[in-house]
Amino acid sequence: MLGSRSGFISLVKHKNPNVLVTHCFIHRQALVSKTMPSSLCANLAIVIKVVNYIESGASNTSLFRQICEGMDATHQSLLFHTQVRWLSKGNMLARVFELKEEVDTFLKMKCKMDLLTEFNKPEIVSHLAYLADIFEALNELNRKLQGRDTNIISHTNKINAFISKSKLWRRKIMEGNTCSFHRLTDVLCNEPFSAQLHKDIMEHLDCLGREFTKYFPGINTEDPLIAMVRNPFKCVVETIPEDIQEEFLELVHDSFSKDEFQIFSLSDFGPKCIWLIQSSVNKLLKLFYLSHQLIYVSLDFQAYLLSKQSLETN
Repeated sequence: MLGSRSGFISLVKHKNPNVLVTHCFIHRQALVSKTMPSSLCANLAIVIKVVNYIESGASNTSLFRQICEGMDATHQSLLFHTQVRWLSKGNMLARVFELKEEVDTFLKMKCKMDLLTEFNKPEIVSHLAYLADIFEALNELNRKLQGRDTNIISHTNKINAFISKSKLWRRKIMEGNTCSFHRLTDVLCNEPFSAQLHKDIMEHLDCLGREFTKYFPGINTEDPLIAMVRNPFKCVVETIPEDIQEEFLELVHDSFSKDEFQIFSLSDFGPKCIWLIQSSVNKLLKLFYLSHQLIYVSLDFQAYLLSKQSLETN
């Protein structure tokens, strides 16, 4: 419905090409997480199959709980993975990795040799460890994109930081260094990993990089106008468009504004600085337009979050 080719967005841009459109950062991050190489997808399917079998009935669940209690496990149950719950895949993988010995014991007691054979393959264990680590990082990014006092600039900073981390992980894996993936390091026990595992991880990290580039073309956070919105007191007047240079100077030389900038968040300070430097509605709208409506979008995003949280509370 909101498609950029034939949906609402394309119809709006046909009427006004200057409209700034942004797609939910959290949804885009979830879409990025879905793409994986075929080998990792196949082994992930095996893990999900094992989880579904253990949690398929009350008798299986009860037996697995008894096994966990007998082996002094921290948890006594596995977690389901569902497509609509974006964090569930990482949580499910982490729990299976934590209880892999209990899962092995359960499958032996149930004589499910087909699942046991598949689950105990060396590549399954190493893939499980890697997937649990990488989805833990993706879940952490997802949580950082949630909450109050967020805006397009802060979200872009977090996404760019994760992309840089993924490039660092790729360089380390290329050198045979798995220190960034603690579960995988524990599984390998300082032994060199196989060429196939190396290929699968490299392929997945490359895939993540391509998907992030595809879904997050992003904004240039070093653009003078965006830099002005982020911190106007560090900008040079010559980099500001001539139409608002005088108003800009009024703001940066206002001592009260400097004090308030240290106290308020970007979403709170934005309207205050606009009120201080604008004396007419026309100039206000001009600044919004020249700033690519960045503050406007930030305020709309805040209004959406607040209204959503209010509805959930009520």
